[in-house]
Amino acid sequence: MKPFFFLVGLVAISGSGGTLSRGEEAHVSVYVVDHSTEFASMGGACLPYTPTEKTGKERELLCVGKGPAGSTLLMMAFDRDLPYLDLAPVLAPQTADSEPLRFPAEGITWPYDKPGPAVDLYVAVFLNDDPALARIAEYVEWLGESLKQGDKETAMLHALAIKNRLSNILRQRKVDDYRVTFGSSLADSIRDAPASKAAVTRSGKSALLTGTTEEPKSPVAAVRRGLKSLNEQWREDARVISFGLATPGVLVFPITTPIAP
Repeated sequence: MKPFFFLVGLVAISGSGGTLSRGEEAHVSVYVVDHSTEFASMGGACLPYTPTEKTGKERELLCVGKGPAGSTLLMMAFDRDLPYLDLAPVLAPQTADSEPLRFPAEGITWPYDKPGPAVDLYVAVFLNDDPALARIAEYVEWLGESLKQGDKETAMLHALAIKNRLSNILRQRKVDDYRVTFGSSLADSIRDAPASKAAVTRSGKSALLTGTTEEPKSPVAAVRRGLKSLNEQWREDARVISFGLATPGVLVFPITTPIAP
């Protein structure tokens, strides 16, 4: 199933797929994709994003995520209250056999070619019958239409409405720690480690919306993965988003670029 910008027939989808009632988990990874000629055979080299990863004219950012069947995943990048680079959010119901959701959507790129403003990448997961989802889905649809029409003023209003609703979810959860923190070990990572030895660095504070703290794990080297095989390997680098009945999960990746020399 290809990702789309809004839910068609949301009521019907909710009625058939919203069967989860206990705590569940979605997974999400963010990569810097290098399309340099040397990585052409891989379709591009994917490195887990860290704030120290260098920019380049052939580099872009990519978010990959998947939720359990019966859930819906939302991805959107904000430059303050605006959609960053006019990138439309992606919103799609998850099934057992659906492909991992990608942001930006297929055919659209998020350049990582030069220093830019700080950006917040929001990834949210809802049960399909969560009452908070229907309204957000409407705003996502309206935002997508406004961006296509080049109506920036209306797009700003819809984007702000989405961000306010996501912020309200965070306030209702009463959890202070929802932003992803990046371990410093990745800055000195060894490139091109064999995929069989891949592991994920989860040092530092937990960014889950559960109010609990994940046990830090030993720092390991980041692994360069091929874009062609990313669908089979991205979970090795994934962060977890916990959610449940009437308790959507939200994780925020603060995206920054190194200071220009």
